Amino acid sequence: MTETTTSNALLIGCLTKLENIRFISLSGKEGSVQTSYTNDSAKPHYGYYAFYIFMTMAALLVVIGILVAIFVWWLAGYIMIGLGLLMTLSYGISMKMARQTEHSDPSKILELKGDEEVLDVGCGLGKMTVGVAKRLKTGKAIGIDIWDKTEIPGNSPERAYANAKIEGVSDRVEFRTGNVLSIPFPDNSFDVVTSSSVINNLHNDPDRLKALREIFRVLRPGGRFLMLEPLRDSWEGIVTFGLFVFLILSKDRWIRLLAKAGFVSLRYDRFHGMGAFLVGKPS
Repeated sequence: MTETTTSNALLIGCLTKLENIRFISLSGKEGSVQTSYTNDSAKPHYGYYAFYIFMTMAALLVVIGILVAIFVWWLAGYIMIGLGLLMTLSYGISMKMARQTEHSDPSKILELKGDEEVLDVGCGLGKMTVGVAKRLKTGKAIGIDIWDKTEIPGNSPERAYANAKIEGVSDRVEFRTGNVLSIPFPDNSFDVVTSSSVINNLHNDPDRLKALREIFRVLRPGGRFLMLEPLRDSWEGIVTFGLFVFLILSKDRWIRLLAKAGFVSLRYDRFHGMGAFLVGKPS
């Protein structure tokens, strides 16, 4: 009897420890049980961009398609339903290509010495901010965002800091509230500025140009700006945006806007399915 009771107690104790370990590793928080296990197993996650927007548009296409198929013309309805399902599939593929459990590593395009002061505009949950910070030694990466939860579900500085902690760069990053249309820093503050799928979200070229000029303003002379954007004239842009590909810009249009904002020395490349534009501010 005593043996059975002891066995049961040991079993319950083991299950309790396993449950505690699972809870801690998923939450990403340190606890009193198996803290080292938590740090090793925790993974960052940088969010699903425009998830609500894409899923709402896809759902509307499906619902309207069903109504059209029932009350108007079955073929037209089925086409709309198919487009809604295609949009959902395209979004899933684009998120897979974006590798949202990994930080961005811009080293292929952007060389850093390690002592730079870097600003990441529209940083979200820190995907680019953390990636840049990984390349810094004595420098610092500051991310600013308006923390719009419609654009990225759960978007917050707290979650960005949590990702930075998991990635081991807490001492090299800072997250603040700020808008790319009015960047809260004085002129000539940064050696490098980065943005990833941010400026296209502004609704018109005057606002995009205003944002680019703000970035130009806070860059030091000789500083560099790395801009990543989905492109209308790329297969990745077409797959991701489908019928709404007209909402994004072409490569040539971005080049014209960058030149108009005063940037020089364009270098163009591809990065995770997006156009990568590296430009400079004249010395």
